[in-house]
Formats: sequence, structure tokens, C-alpha cells
Amino acid sequence: MTVEESLKILYIEDDPEAFIFLKTILERKIQKNIEIIWSSTGKEALKILRGQQMDLIFLDFLLPDIDGIKIIEKIREEGIFAPIVMITGRGGEEIAAEAFKKGVIDYMIKNYENINELERCLHSYIEFAFLMSNGKNYFKKIGQLSKKRDSLLILAGMLKNAVNGIKKTQLLYKSNLNSETIKKYIWYAIKNEYLQWRREGKEGIFITTPKGMKLLEKIGEVTELLA
Repeated sequence: MTVEESLKILYIEDDPEAFIFLKTILERKIQKNIEIIWSSTGKEALKILRGQQMDLIFLDFLLPDIDGIKIIEKIREEGIFAPIVMITGRGGEEIAAEAFKKGVIDYMIKNYENINELERCLHSYIEFAFLMSNGKNYFKKIGQLSKKRDSLLILAGMLKNAVNGIKKTQLLYKSNLNSETIKKYIWYAIKNEYLQWRREGKEGIFITTPKGMKLLEKIGEVTELLA
């Protein structure tokens, strides 16, 4: 496999058995080149994240030194935008809602009775993480996109297509762009909170956020002035 096809995952979890279980499932069932790193505390996790680039983060809600919501805030304050999946043994709509507000891509209850469903979820997270990782490599300079009219029109078209939710394959078809190009626009849109990914099936779907809708309005105004 090439470098682009490898994925580095951090699991922040104080229970070693939970880590070993998820690591085993990932290594046996996910046919990808992945490396899984374990951190048992939030402090240790931040140290790892400062020194290594992670492509996906699994996060336990209850940690010995900090709760999951606060560690998400600290991760984002560090300028780290790897996708985060919160995994916890304590369910609750309030916790889930708060986690989504902080930017997690999904929230899982630590109930692994249905292994097939767990595998489907993990496949979705891994595929999304690969998409984001590759997109980041194709588009390094964030400011570059906003300076080009053509790029703004492409971004607007993508956000319009995703208003009601759309799969990556459908987005690729409707945008008339190649796979590598669409990756950089998806990465840019998600990093800037214009687009959101939700787990639905193996591939997942992309949905335009309220912030993305406001951007669409602004782009429309700008293109009218430049016409």
C-alpha cells in the first residue's frame, strides 16, 4: 500500500480491555493498513496528538483526568481536526447532543452485542477517515480556495447538492469532478463546518450545515456582482 492508503488511529480509553477488544475487531475485520495507538488519559492523548498526526480518534466519555466533552474542546483548541467518534458505556441524549455540537462525527454506546453492526460502523468511520486524510493531502492552503471564483462555484454546487444529504458517489457524479478533486473540496468544507458527515450505511452521507447554507447565500451574492 502507498502512504496515502495508511491510517493512524488514536483510541483514548482508560479500560485496557475495551481498547484490546476494539483493536482486535479493527485488525481482523477491517482490511486496511491501519495503526492503532492507545492513550489511557486525556493528558497523554494531547501529548500524543501534539507529536503525531492522527487520522481518526476514538474517545471514551469518562476518563480519569477529564471528561470526553472537555477533551474534544482541548483537541480543537490545539488546531487538530481529525474526525472524532465518542464511545461510552453511559448513554444519554444530552451527552450525545453536546458531543455532536463539539464536532464528533458519531456517538456510540459501549454495547457490543451486535458485532455485525459494530463492524459496519467501523467500516464507515474508516472510509470517512481515509477520505478526509486524502483530501487534506490534496489541499494544504486553506485560503487559496476562497480567492478563486471557479473554486467558489464548485464549492457552492457541492453544498447545494448536499442540502438534503448525499452519498460521496452521488456527489462525485453530480459535481462532474474526479475523485481526487472532490476529496479536497469535501475536506475543506468539513474542516470549515460547511458540510457534515453522518453515518448511514457503509459509505455515509454528507449534509450541508446551517453555516454552509449561509455561505451559499454569500457566494450567490458575490457571483451576481462578478457576473
